[in-house]
Amino acid sequence: MLDYIAMGMVLHEPLTGYDIKKEIQAGVGNFYAASYGSLYPALKKLTDKGYLTVTEHAQGKRKKKYYEATELGKAAFIEWLSLPYDPNSSDPVVARIYFFGELPADIRKRQLQDYEQHQLQVLHKLEAMEKRFAISVPTDREYFELCTLYLGLQQVHDAVRWFRYINKRRPLPEFIRKDDEFERE
Repeated sequence: MLDYIAMGMVLHEPLTGYDIKKEIQAGVGNFYAASYGSLYPALKKLTDKGYLTVTEHAQGKRKKKYYEATELGKAAFIEWLSLPYDPNSSDPVVARIYFFGELPADIRKRQLQDYEQHQLQVLHKLEAMEKRFAISVPTDREYFELCTLYLGLQQVHDAVRWFRYINKRRPLPEFIRKDDEFERE
């Protein structure tokens, strides 16, 4: 996945490896981390494949390498971004969604609907688990086991709501609901 994230960062302007890492941290860093030790080999591999070009610019006594996506790299990136959702992939969906502005609207809409459908399937499984574990007065052990189930239920509910919300392109600041009780604590 790092290959594609790095390519996404240089689609529109050349960046140094240092700048790419900063862009990753600022953009997808909440759900994807990249070290320099993994980034530079990925950039080399992408360059060897012809997906990136490298130009060197002198800056004082040092030369900086700038990476830029080639047309071949841009096409490979869009192809990856357009792939159907794979629920068995370990790649974070949000890292792909970060770049959805590069996709045509119809593909983007289909992708978001696929993600939402998968989340609904997960939600149904969790709700079935909830029914099996209905306990009127749980023990301490059962209580904390159930805590994880309810956290999962909340996260999946929020994910479904989020997919629906962004698919309609509603104003983003309105997505976050303020919970007065939470705010008072």
